[in-house]
Amino acid sequence: MDCTCFRPPVTPPTGFPRADRNNLLRTLLKLPSATSPCRRQEADVGIGIPAGGRAGFSLLEVLVTLMLLSMVYAIALPSIGRTRIQASVHNSSQAVMGTISLAKAAAVRFGRPSVLRLDSARDRIWVEVDTTLAGTGSTAALGYFSFREDLRVDLKANRTALCFDGRGVGTTRAACPQAGAVIIVALKQSADTVFVSPLGRVITR
Repeated sequence: MDCTCFRPPVTPPTGFPRADRNNLLRTLLKLPSATSPCRRQEADVGIGIPAGGRAGFSLLEVLVTLMLLSMVYAIALPSIGRTRIQASVHNSSQAVMGTISLAKAAAVRFGRPSVLRLDSARDRIWVEVDTTLAGTGSTAALGYFSFREDLRVDLKANRTALCFDGRGVGTTRAACPQAGAVIIVALKQSADTVFVSPLGRVITR
């Protein structure tokens, strides 16, 4: 329904008391109600949407936005992948050093030798030590960590075991014929190397 809201100029008649003139003006004006078509049309004008228009995005705008997002993703994806690989390798080298520290601490704590096991075939590392009070020789496995399962990282070492005496110093025994080791953790093109001296000192590169 086409509605044109028009209020003609009203000139109050003369010769009436002031109270009657005010009542007459109210009657003549008769402003449209809130539910009238004119009032609804006036309210729509204040919304800021053109008559007959519709809010939203065009197909071209959506396609341009998707193209820009795909370009940003393609640029950022390689950097994200490299960061993830470097973080996995760094965490693996920290796990190696933490397990070596555990082997030293266990040897000092129980006052007897501990053995650090390095399983390059299955990418595992753990500590074996006799934790019994009487020293019966029954060993317990401590600090077990699987690089393949936890971080998808490869573990390589030139030793299968490292021994530490009751002072936490590297030593040789039947299980560890040689002291010192080179331990490498690698994932794709990223790698960290942990050097263990014959006395048990740890150096990373």
